[in-house]
Amino acid sequence: MPAAPPLPATPPRFWYGWVVLGTVFLAMCTLISVRSSFGVFFKAVAGEFGWNRAQTSGAFSAGLLGQALGSPFAGWLMDRWSIRGTMAAGILFTGLAAGAMALTNGLGFYYAMYFLLCLAFAGGTWVAQVPTLSNWFVSRRGMAMGVTNSAQGLAFFMNVATPFLIAWLGWRGSYLALGGMLLFLTFPLIAFFHRDHPRQMGTVADAPFLRTGVAPPPAPGKKESPARGGAILSLPFALVAGVYMSIAFSFSAQIVHLVPHATDQGFTPAEGGLVLAVWGGVMVAGNLLSAASDRVGRLPTYWAGALLGALAALLLAGYSRGDAPWVFYLATALSGLGLGLARPTASSLLADNFSGARFGRINGAAMSLFALAGAAGPTVTGAMFDARGNYREALWLVAAFFILGAAFATGLGRRKP
Repeated sequence: MPAAPPLPATPPRFWYGWVVLGTVFLAMCTLISVRSSFGVFFKAVAGEFGWNRAQTSGAFSAGLLGQALGSPFAGWLMDRWSIRGTMAAGILFTGLAAGAMALTNGLGFYYAMYFLLCLAFAGGTWVAQVPTLSNWFVSRRGMAMGVTNSAQGLAFFMNVATPFLIAWLGWRGSYLALGGMLLFLTFPLIAFFHRDHPRQMGTVADAPFLRTGVAPPPAPGKKESPARGGAILSLPFALVAGVYMSIAFSFSAQIVHLVPHATDQGFTPAEGGLVLAVWGGVMVAGNLLSAASDRVGRLPTYWAGALLGALAALLLAGYSRGDAPWVFYLATALSGLGLGLARPTASSLLADNFSGARFGRINGAAMSLFALAGAAGPTVTGAMFDARGNYREALWLVAAFFILGAAFATGLGRRKP
């Protein structure tokens, strides 16, 4: 391994890592806002074609299957080629697929376009985020993951405008507008300003936080080695995969069905958009608070998120038309806070255990499993609704998955970075 570059006696006035953090944040915000708008489009699209909820939510599941296939391939490309190049290509094709959703003429086309959208989405978001930030941030990894994951919450907040966009342009015109945002804003941002590694800018990881001497060597067990590729078959990876899959089921079930659940309880479509905004806005706070995992450890932070998420799901399950609206908003906020704490902490757990050579492939495999589990969330929830006429039992299942994920995290032990 080459010697670490010397550091100046004082931190640099400007460190390019902050630019990278910003590009990842903005890319994730715009990409996730497009994908997370699915629930807002849900009734408009289903109503025009006469699809039931299981049929319509199945498109989201098809998309997650696309993400499951795209994630390992994107991770392989990042290891072999470039994180920036793979990320830019993912954004380009996500924008094209989003625009093509406007041409929907049947269920098969809708499924196919959403499948392609999420296939490309895989290369522009978490498969790129985790290795990029692991290269630039070490001692503040939890902070970096939390800040960029807060883009997810902000993306949901942006969806407050989506019902008004649909009312103005129609759902077809709105898909064209969202695709254009990715093509003309996000794609150039990543193509010109993103950088994979500090050495490309003549600096080192954590430069603002290092005072003197040289950049620290990798922590024990984190040396780059071809043998790391075999870590996918290890028990630690299986436990992290369990964490990822439990989050995925809970998250995807709620992102698709939270707004329909709200409108079933008497909320207007605009109020349903506000529910999604509350969920996303509080998720931002949870993402930022997840930086505490750098100090108190990953496990306590994850457990806090899991308990809040489970409590929220139980409150939503017990809500009935005529109950005080603030109860629904409170449950929504607790759900956002719980997921906000848990999701970036899971990414930090993965990076803590597996950063090094072939990390792109390992991260891609984890995100593939995330997508596969997430594909089950909307379909199972929709099918349970169609069978029962309400979301009560489905939300009980969501609560159980939150606790299951915490049990997997516990298996990794009480680990600080």
